[in-house]
Amino acid sequence: MSSKKTSTLKPFDIAIIVITILSALAYSLIMKKFEPIGTIALMMGVTGTVLSAKRSIWNFLFSAVNVTLYAIIAFNTQNYGQAALNALYYLPMQVVGYWAWSHRKDSGDKSKVKTRSMRPVHLALAILGSAAGTLLLAYLLGTFTDATQPLKDGFVTTVFIVGQILMTLAFWEQWFFWLAGNILNVVLWAVVMAEGEMVGGLMLIKYAMYTINSINGIIIWRRAAKEN
Repeated sequence: MSSKKTSTLKPFDIAIIVITILSALAYSLIMKKFEPIGTIALMMGVTGTVLSAKRSIWNFLFSAVNVTLYAIIAFNTQNYGQAALNALYYLPMQVVGYWAWSHRKDSGDKSKVKTRSMRPVHLALAILGSAAGTLLLAYLLGTFTDATQPLKDGFVTTVFIVGQILMTLAFWEQWFFWLAGNILNVVLWAVVMAEGEMVGGLMLIKYAMYTINSINGIIIWRRAAKEN
């Protein structure tokens, strides 16, 4: 009974991590080139988001490495909104998130966070805030930088900011924001890959796995919130 309670990763979760690693290796072989920063960010990011879906507090450790490397990648590919988001927001939020989750542990398993649900009015405000933030950031990026995809970059940046706040507060609805941003990120990095950037393919694999895991996160967190 005890081992069942403390078991974090299930076959589905392990499969996501293994498929990610194999896909990254296959992509590197096809391209006949190895991209170390992108590969490490890919593996750390997917492992972190899988642990996040499982409500494990240890996701913040893997995510800290991921967001640091991803900030470098986004900056080098002129996705400045995401570069700033990761360096100036996500990185310190890993510390804040760890602290917040450590004070909201599940009574059945201290390594996991206790989830909760948002009120409809708060969810509506989060959606409206995301829409307003997207338009504002897209305008700023398109006007004052040479960002290649300002609207996509602005949307992803905004919904991920909201998603991180909801994640820190342990609301299960966070996963809808992650899902929306991850789907668009697949499109964004597909464009980067089509332009000849090898790292674009690695990020495409990463966010494809994130998208699958977001659906898993919705199911797991919603069920846990109902139990609570």
